[in-house]
Amino acid sequence: MKKAWWVLILVLAALGAAGIWIYTTYLQPGAVQTTATEQVTELVLVTRGALQDSIEGSGNLAAAQEQSLAFGSSGQVAEVWVAVGDIVTEGQPLARLDTTNLELSVAKAELSLEQAQIQLAQVLEPATAAEIAKAEAALSAAQASYVRAKEGTSEQQLTQLKGNMELAAKKVQQAQGNYDRYGERMAVSLQDATMAYEAAKLAYEIAASGPASSSIISAWSQVEQAQASLDALLAGPDADTVTAAELKVQQVQLSLDQARRNLEAATLVAPFAGVVTAVNVASGEAASGVAVTLADLATLEVKFILDESDITLVAVGETARVSVSAVDDAALPGTVTAIAPVATLQSGVPLYPVTVQLQQIPERVRVGMSADVEVITEVLADVLYLPQRAVLLDGDAAYVMQQTDSGEFVTTPVTLGRSLAGNVEILSGLAEGDVVGVVIEVAAADGEAENGNGMQFPGMGALLGGRR
Repeated sequence: MKKAWWVLILVLAALGAAGIWIYTTYLQPGAVQTTATEQVTELVLVTRGALQDSIEGSGNLAAAQEQSLAFGSSGQVAEVWVAVGDIVTEGQPLARLDTTNLELSVAKAELSLEQAQIQLAQVLEPATAAEIAKAEAALSAAQASYVRAKEGTSEQQLTQLKGNMELAAKKVQQAQGNYDRYGERMAVSLQDATMAYEAAKLAYEIAASGPASSSIISAWSQVEQAQASLDALLAGPDADTVTAAELKVQQVQLSLDQARRNLEAATLVAPFAGVVTAVNVASGEAASGVAVTLADLATLEVKFILDESDITLVAVGETARVSVSAVDDAALPGTVTAIAPVATLQSGVPLYPVTVQLQQIPERVRVGMSADVEVITEVLADVLYLPQRAVLLDGDAAYVMQQTDSGEFVTTPVTLGRSLAGNVEILSGLAEGDVVGVVIEVAAADGEAENGNGMQFPGMGALLGGRR
């Protein structure tokens, strides 16, 4: 906090006037009736109130939240909707890439997913009654064919085949006679009759030789296939087939999710409410690097460092006062929000960054301004206290020079409590409003003076001091 020179001058003048008044009123010969020889040069009141201790530091104001934003995918910038200084809300679009190809990728992935889902549904769908009846009929037909192949040709069929062969032989004889009689013009008829005879003869010979093993094997294979098809329909979908179809759906769904994320990443949105502090892209440009910088200027903080002797006195949540050098106002309230868990070594000295967040932000306060911070580390509420310089010590005993109603000063023993920031708590011996003289000079040669009881009181050399 800045302090004007005129305030210091007025304070010094007031102290000087008070000293003259005290001397002329109380310290002239005969003014003090006690036998103590200390000189009282200042009067202080025993006060009731709060005592507090603090740790101080300095730093610069910064936004509690600041983020540099970049597009999640590459491409050409289509639109930019913000400018530096704009106030945006969380989730508000800031800029967008050309999304033509990205939208096409999403559409393709959606179609692939629909197809995979249809295939899975078909796999899971149970067989209908018509499908089962058809499979049963196919099995019956295969079984009948197997029986016929196993039994071979019947006697009746064999007789028929033999008759066909004999008839074909007669036709060959007739065709041969015609050929002999009429010559080449009957050659085609002879050839056709001969081929028909050879076919009938082969059919008879095959039938007469009995069933072939290859025919039986082929017929049984047809039976097995028909049976397997019927069993599959009755058992329902195969587990492996279902799993494969489900995995296909999941795979296509992942592709669709990625395509949608790519499309979503093509639009830059504000992750929090704040102010646009930088815009590095324009329409028509290729997206590269940081596009927009956003800062939450409604929440400011200041970071400062403490050494290892002071950091133990500070805790998160403690109250702080922040004085901004450029703004000559009262200290702003703040709260300790973060303390570095690990020290940063500077020239071998361990230093710990501490963050204090402002609770109020006046209009004139800006990011980057230098600030002094005072963290309140301890508070004693509603206690009697005096300045430490007003207390005299004699061994373990403590005394003050108390002014009586007649203006005299008498030594009064007091019981002391905690000492904070140059003041000391008075537990007993004085009441609120009592007047105490401050002794800064001792008349005795050895620095001590006797009272009427023979007790001796040291001067300032034995005063309480230091921070607990």
